[in-house]
Amino acid sequence: MTVATGAAAGARRGGELGAALVALSVLALHLACGSRYGLFRDELYFVVCGKHPAWGYVDQPPVIAVVARFAWWMSGEGSSVLAFRLVAMLSHVATVLLAGRLAKKLGGGGFASTLAAAGAAWAPIQLAQGHLVTMNTLELTLWMAVALLAVTAVDGHPRAWWGAGGLLGLALMTKYSALLFAVALVFGLLLTRARTELKSKELWMGVSLAALIALPSALWQLHHGLPFLELLRNGQATKNVQLSLRALVQETLLEQGLGGGVLAALGMFAFWRLAPLERFRFLGAALLILLVGLVAMHAKPYYLAPAFTPLFAAGAVQMEAWTHRAWVHAAVVGAVIVLALPVVPLVLPILPINDMLAWQQRLGQRPQRLERKAYSDVPQHFADQFGWRERVAAVAALAKGAAAEAVYAGNYGEAAAIDLFGPRLGLPQAVSGHNAYALWGVRGEPQSVLALGGERGDYVQDFATVALLGVTPEIPEGMPYESRVPVFLLRGPRKPLAVLLEGAKHFE
Repeated sequence: MTVATGAAAGARRGGELGAALVALSVLALHLACGSRYGLFRDELYFVVCGKHPAWGYVDQPPVIAVVARFAWWMSGEGSSVLAFRLVAMLSHVATVLLAGRLAKKLGGGGFASTLAAAGAAWAPIQLAQGHLVTMNTLELTLWMAVALLAVTAVDGHPRAWWGAGGLLGLALMTKYSALLFAVALVFGLLLTRARTELKSKELWMGVSLAALIALPSALWQLHHGLPFLELLRNGQATKNVQLSLRALVQETLLEQGLGGGVLAALGMFAFWRLAPLERFRFLGAALLILLVGLVAMHAKPYYLAPAFTPLFAAGAVQMEAWTHRAWVHAAVVGAVIVLALPVVPLVLPILPINDMLAWQQRLGQRPQRLERKAYSDVPQHFADQFGWRERVAAVAALAKGAAAEAVYAGNYGEAAAIDLFGPRLGLPQAVSGHNAYALWGVRGEPQSVLALGGERGDYVQDFATVALLGVTPEIPEGMPYESRVPVFLLRGPRKPLAVLLEGAKHFE
């Protein structure tokens, strides 16, 4: 072995060790605070979806339901929040390691690998997503894996397209937005010298594999009248706040952090200006097309997150090309982490909620409103982790002796909490018109129903008797509209409950 070869091998090992240490640091952080608050609204819903196996749902493909149901089993049916979230934490760790690996594949050395890993680990949005069992954390990992395999294929290993296609299919079965990534990759190839890959049979075999994997969910959507498209239309019209371009850019930069923003900008620059990355320019073009398209569609800021992680890798390669001293490398990696530290309490529950609010105020930050709902000073990703068990316990106490046969809830968060925590307290099935619950309907023909929310006048035309039993408790840390929710007892439906639920159907 020559000295040069030995040095190169040492640099590779150093980069792998550096990325691994970064991954371990963020895993330790997740483990330290993963159960400080409680389960998130969407986590509850995904678990219930997993108890209704299907090839699709109104608002997502099936993978997250399977993953959440498995995580629920691993957690002892919700006994351990930390155990439930291990799958999300490990997904974040995988994203960090993939970022380091992509930097190496783009021509970087040990420093570039470690720096890319640091960006993927400590960008605020990456930390936030790695804390919750949702589609978003899995999306980050799968997109990174597809990007790595696409680069590997263009680097002279065409069979990697098969793996890219398989993982793209899995990404499509996790979140439909992966279709945008697939289209962007095709245009990225068309617009660069890598267009010769479009003649590769391996690429089209990969595309066919992706389509085959995603086909069952597509057929489910078609069979049910494309409810996901209805959900998107309703979200734009009645639910989501459309941010101005300036607000979207500002919020995206906050989510990526100063270190992540600089790395991403360097990455986009590197795809066009750094000679070793010229053959991989298709990926930079794809990411640029994707970002422009998402902005044009008025996407929420966190929708852009998966496009940033590959840019971290390219930016790390560019930074390595500009710096050569070990102390500078250590300082840059340290700066990415240190710059993220003030924001960590705003995205991970490392502080008691009152201390978090004080820190948020000290930084001069307020939660960005992304939906047309009442907000408090507690960010929604925290607020929706508070009070679910307490709300269900209150409903059970109010309903004692009522012999209700169903619990009507206005949204899937309330309904899922009833379904998961209510049976042990004697509560019956939850029903709702919201998203997947609208398709699940109701078992039997209940004659006595508990209803959460609304006013007496909302029910008097459909039921013979309407009685207010009380209200759920105030949850100061939760979303305002989930505190002091009235609980009604409804008897004598004038139409079958299944018919009444049809009128309550809303996809958003």
